[in-house]
Amino acid sequence: MNIKQASEQSGVSAPNIRFYEKEGLLTPARRQGNDYRDYTAGNVRTLKLIRMLRMLDVPLPTIKAVLRGEQPLQQTLQAQQTVLEQQAAQLAAAMQFCADLARQAPQTDTLDVDACLTRMEDPAQPQNFFCGWVQDYRTLAQVQHQKHFFFIPQGSINTPQEFTAALQAYAEEKGMQFTLTKEGMYPEFLLDDIAYKAYRNPGKYRDEICCDAVHPEQLDTGLPPRREKLLRILRIAVPPVCTFAAIMAAGWVVTGGAGWLWLAVLASAGVLLGRCFEKWL
Repeated sequence: MNIKQASEQSGVSAPNIRFYEKEGLLTPARRQGNDYRDYTAGNVRTLKLIRMLRMLDVPLPTIKAVLRGEQPLQQTLQAQQTVLEQQAAQLAAAMQFCADLARQAPQTDTLDVDACLTRMEDPAQPQNFFCGWVQDYRTLAQVQHQKHFFFIPQGSINTPQEFTAALQAYAEEKGMQFTLTKEGMYPEFLLDDIAYKAYRNPGKYRDEICCDAVHPEQLDTGLPPRREKLLRILRIAVPPVCTFAAIMAAGWVVTGGAGWLWLAVLASAGVLLGRCFEKWL
């Protein structure tokens, strides 16, 4: 068969067939009289094998060694599997970096490019099971903070102008871009392009400013739903458990007994109720 027919049957383009011949991966017979290439069924099968290995991103020198019998196909596939797993890990890290950076709503003029490049260029250490959960927990906490946060201003808030000044001071301190969209004692504004509305919570000694995202449903963690649900439960349960363990350990060391059990239970219950109120109020 001619090169057009070989191309149609193998799925390899005619220019690629000529390139493989030039590289020594394929040697078709020549017709007597006109010296045209004459491709056989075996040549077509070889082209299909080359096509398959190239789809697995196997380098041409390696394919050449396989075709010459210098390297077993099984060994080649096992080695390429390792290469692809490394590439997949690098791709997953790049995807995670993009997701983490996107959640921060970066701006071109304020982005810490040096820090980003340092993180991207440093060899990423493979994360174990615990580190993966810790990273996801941090992601959840960051998104929760974006949905609702509060801060204590330097002075009292009695006028809309003082409210605006306090919000501007907070944004400058955090290195965030602030845009006021509605002034008042219930102002609306943008922080790094995320819309918020705020209100003043008067205190006995100092005021507190509470900020809620206008569209919290748009702030997504990017985590699987079941994993995010479990992390939310852990975020509520971990503090009282740690409090209980710390008090029990201290009491056991001091008294050598379990006399501190009820104190630990009450303290842990108090912390748990506090986290529940923080979530539901």
